[in-house]
Amino acid sequence: MISRNRFLGMLIPRILLLCFCLVVAVSGIALANTGGKGEKMRKDKYPRPEDWSPEYQRKAKQRAKIKYPFVRDVKEEDPTLREMRLNEKGIGIEDIEHDYYLLSSPLVNTYKDKYEPVRFMHAKHAASLDENCAACHHYRPADESKPETVPCRSCHKESFESKSTDRPGLKGAYHLRCMGCHEKENKGPTDCQSCHQRNPVDHSKKVELPQDPKPGEVTEECLNCHEEEGKEFSETAHWLWKGPSEHTVHEQKEVDIGKGTVALNGF
Repeated sequence: MISRNRFLGMLIPRILLLCFCLVVAVSGIALANTGGKGEKMRKDKYPRPEDWSPEYQRKAKQRAKIKYPFVRDVKEEDPTLREMRLNEKGIGIEDIEHDYYLLSSPLVNTYKDKYEPVRFMHAKHAASLDENCAACHHYRPADESKPETVPCRSCHKESFESKSTDRPGLKGAYHLRCMGCHEKENKGPTDCQSCHQRNPVDHSKKVELPQDPKPGEVTEECLNCHEEEGKEFSETAHWLWKGPSEHTVHEQKEVDIGKGTVALNGF
């Protein structure tokens, strides 16, 4: 005989599944009665304003547009001596005016990029380098009236710039300094998408759908380009809904309940 607790443990999940199916069925009937057009029942309490972005991001975009005069002549000195001199002057993380920068510049984004600009955490990097500002600000302007540390864009401009053939362009300087340091320290990303967010694709110009597409029509249109991703997704636990049910009483190891057997939806 089956104990009362085991019987309830087997019964309750099935009752919940039945209730869910009833909810889906009722929702389908209600949707059909509205002519197939669903209406949003809940409005956003705090709708996001159009073209809104965080204040720090807006300010970073504004700073990225600042043009700096070209520093042709620099004071060359041994990296260790420069680090010691900056330390003696007390230049450190407390002197950082902005701890966040958006590395966006026409000098870098010459063509239409697949990736967004790097979001560079200035203060965080300075702290991880034990406040060794000389690690990135390796030279200072030869003109003693200029600041001890200047932005990368002051010394590095266009690639193969005729006035500064002895130094890499801004894009090359970024990649050499950042990736070189990450490889040397054996920490930090060295691939594109770990630093850059991929630019979103405007699918409105890539897909053809009717006015009120059905879920299956949307899926079919997506699979026209993403067939391989569709195959991979169809083998995931999310799609199959198969695997150990850790939080189901007495059925922790059951794997026979899923879309492949008790289908809840097919899209």
